[in-house]
Amino acid sequence: MNTLLKTLLVATAITSAAANAANVTSTSASEAKFSFAGKIDPMCKTSSGTTNSVTNLVLDASQQVQDIGTLDVWCNTGKNATTEYTSANGGFLVADNAQSSKIAYTLTVDGISDINLQTGKYSHTATLAGTGISGDTKATALKIKPLSNGLNDAGTYSDTITVTVSPN
Repeated sequence: MNTLLKTLLVATAITSAAANAANVTSTSASEAKFSFAGKIDPMCKTSSGTTNSVTNLVLDASQQVQDIGTLDVWCNTGKNATTEYTSANGGFLVADNAQSSKIAYTLTVDGISDINLQTGKYSHTATLAGTGISGDTKATALKIKPLSNGLNDAGTYSDTITVTVSPN
């Protein structure tokens, strides 16, 4: 029975190989051509750099402009990127106190200051982007200016800004 099974497998293998082989119908051609193509869609990638969590903001009447991090961007288009900024709290630092107290703030992106996220999202169409196969990024500084008056309720105030990046 093993001999019959082996014979059957060999016959199947020979038949399969013959079915996959191409027949040469003309012997006059001396070359063969193979065409192939693929597509890589435009894309950008981002990270929040080395610092993306600030816990020691100065929230007094000085209204200091303060660094909140660096946005690192890479795109495969050779062009700068569009970045879109949204606030989880609608452009406010919100306290963890019983009143859920709020302090408004403005955002600075790449030297453009006084961006108000209370009106919704902000789009920046000239965000620097690195290019190339090494994945090197270009950095954009992000800063906020808390509009505190020095008489705000006690509590820890926070917000989260989400940045979405897309190719130009």
